[in-house]
This record gives sequence, structure tokens and C-alpha cells, in this order.
Amino acid sequence: MTRLPRGARRWGSAAFTLIELLVAIAIIAILAAILFPVFAKAREKARQVSCLSNQKQLGLGYMQYIQDWDEMFVFSERWGGAGQGWGGRIYPYVKSTAVYACPNDDTERPEWLPGKVSYAQNTFLSSGNFFWNWTVDANGVYSNTDTASLATLNSPASIVLIYEAVGAVDGAAPYPEPISKAAFYFFFNAGDVTNPLEVDSMAGNGANAAWQTPVAAYRHGNYTLNGDGSINGGANFILADGHAKWLRVSPENSGQGGVVSVGFPDGTAGTTCISPEKLSGTGFVATFCRQ
Repeated sequence: MTRLPRGARRWGSAAFTLIELLVAIAIIAILAAILFPVFAKAREKARQVSCLSNQKQLGLGYMQYIQDWDEMFVFSERWGGAGQGWGGRIYPYVKSTAVYACPNDDTERPEWLPGKVSYAQNTFLSSGNFFWNWTVDANGVYSNTDTASLATLNSPASIVLIYEAVGAVDGAAPYPEPISKAAFYFFFNAGDVTNPLEVDSMAGNGANAAWQTPVAAYRHGNYTLNGDGSINGGANFILADGHAKWLRVSPENSGQGGVVSVGFPDGTAGTTCISPEKLSGTGFVATFCRQ
């Protein structure tokens, strides 16, 4: 019978030793720790790209809409409670309900709502006046809204048209940034967009303020505030010229670290956005203000 060298094993005669198993487990654990974050980032990037693709389609549909309506933007009251929702007005040009929902929008909405809408329109393109200045006739048609037209905008590529939003928060705002699921929404962004007269798809100014308009949502990237005021993470936006892109958003009430200025125009209480002509040198590349 052939003798084996000292310490050698016959094939199939013995299992791994405990040390060998522990080493194998340790290697697997190290590889998992390295690869899982990579996979998570890849999945998040895919969702961000999918969301951006949705917004590109919405932007294209919106531009087709305004070409048929004398370059006028959709009038949509800031909480969606009056006028007509922007989502239903542009649906005949979009022809897909799926593009109104972002894959990263995991906020639960009441079952009775007609449908998830992950995006809101900039209220200052919808109307240049606050709702208490509007007039309405016997047929429910609003006037004195000062709805913007594309021709009146000096810098459409610097003005937000559509932004990611869940809904409008209650009187306990401002909530800690980014807005957590613990925030109470007194209006959720929703709507049966197949109905051209729907009034639920919302408009707002992105500000995280009490009893205000839909808050800008930061769905993409690890949203954290750094010590120098800069931000990790951001959201996708459609600008008023129809193109869509990912941008960082300023943390509420700081005006630093982001590239989108949220809030109200000058002369209004609360968070103030920067007018388009004053963006140069501020670090911002887009704003909710239209003038």
C-alpha cells in the first residue's frame, strides 16, 4: 500500500478543518461588506436614472402642451385645491401614468387617493399672485392669476418647472432635513392624471415651512449636511426650458451648500428665493423665483 506524506489527506477522506471554515467565512464577510454598498449604490443610481427618465418625458410633454397653449404654463393652485392640476393637463402629451411616479417615492399615501404623483409644479410659474388675489366667475374659471408664459421668462434654464415632492407639511414644520417619514403631510401629492380636469397634482415653492406648499424631496443619494454647509444627495428637476437634471437642494433656511434656491420672492415673509438675474456669483444654478 502506498504511503502518503506526513500531514497529507486522502481525497474525500476528511472535511475542512474549523480554522479553514472560519477563514472562508471571514473572506465571504469581507467581500460582502465591500460589495453590498456597491450594489446598493448601483441600485440607487438606477432608480435615479429611471426617475430622471420619467421627468424627461414629463418635460417633453409639458413643452408640447405650452406650444399648443400660446406658451402659457399650467395654472395650478399651490395646494391643488382650486384650478386644474398640471398633471392632468399635460397627460394627453405624455400618455403614461407610470412616469408620474418616481421609483424612490416610497411614502405611503391613503388608499382612497386617486394615484401617486411624485412631482409638483413650481407655483410661481403657475401663478404670480397669491390665491387670495384671484377672482373666479360663475363657471369656476379663475382670472388675475398672472400665470407665466415662456416668452416672459428671461432665464428659463435657471427656473424650476417641476420638482420632486411628497406633499405639504403641517404647522409643526420646518421638519428636520431631509424630510423624514415622521413628518405629517396635511396634503399628499396625488391625482388621477388621466382626467384633464383633475385638481390634485400639486404646485409649490419647495420650502419646508409650516402650512406651506409641497416640500422639495431629496430622494437620490445619501442626503446629509456637512459641517461646511455643503450637501450630499439631491433630487431631479425639470427646468422651465424643458430639460431635466439632477441637482443638489439647499438645506432649509440656510441658502448654503445646494444649487437650487427655494422659497418665496423678495418682499414675502419666510424663506426667500433668489431671482434668476441675481444667481450669478451665488453658487446657485436654479431657483423657484421667476423674476
